[in-house]
Amino acid sequence: MFRDPVGRREAVPVMKPHPLEQPASGHYRIACGEACQVAFEGRRRQGMVWNLSVVGLYVVLEPPLPAKGATLQVTFSLPGDPAPITCQARVRWHNAPSIFKGCGMAKLTLPPGCGLEFLALDTRDAERIAARVHATVASAR
Repeated sequence: MFRDPVGRREAVPVMKPHPLEQPASGHYRIACGEACQVAFEGRRRQGMVWNLSVVGLYVVLEPPLPAKGATLQVTFSLPGDPAPITCQARVRWHNAPSIFKGCGMAKLTLPPGCGLEFLALDTRDAERIAARVHATVASAR
């Protein structure tokens, strides 16, 4: 929370969706900043969708991270769209915590977490994600 000099509380700033640099995968990603639920090995954990593309997402999670190759169930919403998206995703890569607080070891520019690839996603949800990614990228040009 931020406080102004009078002591009133201001709302915490929320990540505004915006395009990020295009990754090696060739798929544009957008910033997300939405809470998510991740289920694996019979447990549910809270996380945050840091960024999103049409093929997957980066989820910020506290360690221990799910194993590479593990299949997870992820539930999240798109920014400004309260309709939840539930999908199955596979852990493609880890970004374990580094010695720098809040930074991952593999990618210092990202907080600790893991990259997930969509395995099963409802067609309508895939279309919603694609429309949001493409609209956000187009608006930045």
